[in-house]
Amino acid sequence: MTTPTLLARRINFELSELSAYDAHHEFEHLCRELAKARLVSNVLPATGPVAAGGDQGRDFETFHTYLATGLRFATGFLGLATSDTVVFACTLQRDDLKSKIKSDLKSICTQGTEVQRVYFFASASVPVAQRHDLQKFARDTYQVELEILDGLAIAELLTDPDIFWIAETYLRLTADLRPPSPSGEPPFPEWYTALKRQWTAAERVPVNHGDFSQLIRGLRHATDTREARPDLATWLSLVEQFLACGPHSDAVQRARYEIARATLRGAGDLRPAEHHVRTFFAEITSMTAPAALLDASVLLQYATTATLAGEAALDDDQLRTWTIELRQHLTTLLEDPATPGHRAGILHAAASLSLHIDYSALPERRPTVDPILELSDSAPDDLGGITEMPSWTPLVDTDHAMSCLAELVDLLADAPTYPVDSLANYFDMLAPVLADHPLYDRVRGGLDEVTSRQSGDAAKAQRCRARAISLCRSGNWLAALRDLHEAKVTWWHGDTMRDALLSMRFLSRVYSELAMPLAAKQYALSAAYAASVLPQRDLTDLVPAGLFAAANADHSTGAWLSALRMTHAAVVLHTQFAAAPWNFDRHRDLATATAHATMIQAAARHRPQLADPVTQLIADAGLAPFVDGLLAEDRTQWEWDEATWRAQAERDLSGAPFCDAAPIRVFQFKALGQRWSVRCRNARPVVVAAEEFCAAAQILLVELATADPVLLATTVDIDCELFAAGREPAERAQPIPDNTCSRWKVHLPSEGPESPEEINDQLLPILVQILRHNSLLPADTFMKIIKDALRRGLAHKLTTASSYRRMTAFFTREADPTDRVRADPLGDTTKPFPFTGAVALAAPTTPGPGYDRDEAERMIKDRYTNASAMTRHTLPQALRDTSLRAYFADLLADGRKEWHLLMALANLVLNHRMLVLTGSVPSRVTKDDITREQQADDPMPSSAQIREQFDTFLAAGVVSAAESWGLQVNQVTPDIAAIEALLKTRYRYWDDDIDHVPVLPVS
Repeated sequence: MTTPTLLARRINFELSELSAYDAHHEFEHLCRELAKARLVSNVLPATGPVAAGGDQGRDFETFHTYLATGLRFATGFLGLATSDTVVFACTLQRDDLKSKIKSDLKSICTQGTEVQRVYFFASASVPVAQRHDLQKFARDTYQVELEILDGLAIAELLTDPDIFWIAETYLRLTADLRPPSPSGEPPFPEWYTALKRQWTAAERVPVNHGDFSQLIRGLRHATDTREARPDLATWLSLVEQFLACGPHSDAVQRARYEIARATLRGAGDLRPAEHHVRTFFAEITSMTAPAALLDASVLLQYATTATLAGEAALDDDQLRTWTIELRQHLTTLLEDPATPGHRAGILHAAASLSLHIDYSALPERRPTVDPILELSDSAPDDLGGITEMPSWTPLVDTDHAMSCLAELVDLLADAPTYPVDSLANYFDMLAPVLADHPLYDRVRGGLDEVTSRQSGDAAKAQRCRARAISLCRSGNWLAALRDLHEAKVTWWHGDTMRDALLSMRFLSRVYSELAMPLAAKQYALSAAYAASVLPQRDLTDLVPAGLFAAANADHSTGAWLSALRMTHAAVVLHTQFAAAPWNFDRHRDLATATAHATMIQAAARHRPQLADPVTQLIADAGLAPFVDGLLAEDRTQWEWDEATWRAQAERDLSGAPFCDAAPIRVFQFKALGQRWSVRCRNARPVVVAAEEFCAAAQILLVELATADPVLLATTVDIDCELFAAGREPAERAQPIPDNTCSRWKVHLPSEGPESPEEINDQLLPILVQILRHNSLLPADTFMKIIKDALRRGLAHKLTTASSYRRMTAFFTREADPTDRVRADPLGDTTKPFPFTGAVALAAPTTPGPGYDRDEAERMIKDRYTNASAMTRHTLPQALRDTSLRAYFADLLADGRKEWHLLMALANLVLNHRMLVLTGSVPSRVTKDDITREQQADDPMPSSAQIREQFDTFLAAGVVSAAESWGLQVNQVTPDIAAIEALLKTRYRYWDDDIDHVPVLPVS
């Protein structure tokens, strides 16, 4: 719904457009009607004449040759005597307005008629200081009172529902911008009852735009208010009478639109108004005003929906024809030059048309996604939300719509007052459908920037949060994260800090949904820490809430002792700050923590050395009576053996139960096809540093999920150690040679970073180094992705309220006896715990950067040609060897293409020839080397040498294939299996081939 403030901005924008089009006539009439309707009242014979000023250097002239015989002004409004003469002047001039007003004052005041007051209407804004200077000039020079109504003042006046018709008529505003009724008004408010009485008590015929405005106000109230629906026929009849008067064509089209809208929405059947719809679209090519064209788009969607619902008798061919005609008309209008604001309006209408629902493509089975759980016990609706389209909703032409919107937001720099509120609301509603489009971020950012400029940062942040909730409901967690981070930063100041911290709790939940538990824990701790140290008194309830969320994150990783320690801190603060703290129905965080504690108590019986520490931690938290009660009611978990606990953990957790009691801590997570395993000694300083490192890694991986860094699907195996001050190693991240995985030793400082800058300086370079080694992108391309992530705010995403180490120390006891308890995790420790990953962070399966099917076939053709020449004599010799023939047949049976084997053999032959002839193998070969036909007297490898070296050259062929697509192997010891897997998935390495005559045997 458009607020009065936003409506005033829209009107002010349209006034500026009049200047752009040099539309003097429209502005003169607008000012005249405004003077009559708002400034002039109690119409009586008067001696004081009213005159009006012209524009742009023209001689002084009247709007109207005196309004009738003269008009008496309301002395309460203007403070004039009955004999006062008032002159109205107007101008569209925007430059050097001060000189223009002085010039017109001279024309007005030197005509021989004594003037007491001048009202000057200007479409441009006039600064307050300049207004005061001009008023003083008028009094001192001409002894007249000067009132200046600039664009902002005129816009404010025109938001009055009673005279909004003036803006509709002369500024051609869309019908849906009509000022809303006051919130909470009764079904039959006083204004409606009076309006109805005026139009039904006497035989009154509507004749002008003022009448039309009143009728539409009554019609809309009857349409949209159930109790007033019986009046609908009366209002429709009156608007039909207005149509019969044959006013200006724009008003006629608007009347047809309103009748169709009211008939469909109020009566539930478009058929009685179908003739108006047909006439409306028959005249579509005569419409040029953006607002009217937007009405046309809306009406077309109404008509389409009504037809599908059986509420209209229109046929599909007719609707399709109207759609084509409207699209073509909009395209034609966009080909003509226009001001930025006018073009933005046409683009808005064109985008709206393309964003219609494509009903012909609706799926028969609609996927469902569970809505996100409420994030606040005390105020479950704290986060608000918007009505959103399901992500599976098909739209008519998403690419065209997003292209129009992208151009529109680019134009906003030249049309800074263009109103985007309704467009932004509709875009937010469609966010789940549009979030994966390549232009989504560009359009979203442009609309949010303008929203922030026009309505303030708070409105932008609220829009981001509402959009995030919609995206979560549709399961698009990654897009939701972008909006939540934006909301968090925008709200990060004193007056809105609570909203910022709620956004951080929301972020914790989303990272948890993405199976990034350490990132979730960091954001939960950040919300709790900030709420603890900030001076605002309304934040205290967020402290235990954040700690409960941190405990949940620990529990999800199998770090059950750590979870109990965090639960202890949460319960202590919860009992201090919460009302009725032990009301489990009211405080679901407490209920969840108690359920987890009960589970841990039951599981501890399988590790006698943990039983007493667990019991003590539960007792310290004050949960023992409740845990004992739950265990007494249901002893099911007491019956589970270790295998059952392990199976349950593998289904629900990302780590084995009590993994934080093992001598070596292991943190593991999965994202973008990579399996990360981070190990460290189980000592609190090392563990907390490793958790900080893992949290940063998880946040970075999530950030890169939409950027496609072309990461290998490999295991990233890391050993973490601390180093003391003054004993820093030469390299903080040291790669360890290993062809089966990406193995590293990472050294972290024993003293944690203090500032966000230090955190990024310590952790980000290490993570970027590891990821760059595991990416197949060239170094400069990969670093561009990192720089883009930093530009999008990666730095503030990696760090929040304080360092992870400081926040952890703030909420945990320095000396905790359970820190020294050691035991094996539950289950078979010789069996690796499965890696857990979210669907949203799965490895990409789309074609890789640069892939093109035609180019692939061209390269394969060259490989066949070159390999045939290079192995002219060696291949027949090799095929005479029975064991080699069987070996080749097995490789082909496994799914390899013939060109894989021929290129491996060709490279092996070339390598052997070079080695025999020159004594060494050059690092690079020339084009002549790989196209030269093999001669009978060339040195040739034996069958035994071919079999011995063939696997090596098959692997070299994988690297060569990657490089042919512009990729780059950055690992010192390449993980060939991972490289080949990526090529198979994203470059069709085992799929692409061309028709050819086979030369190798098959099984």
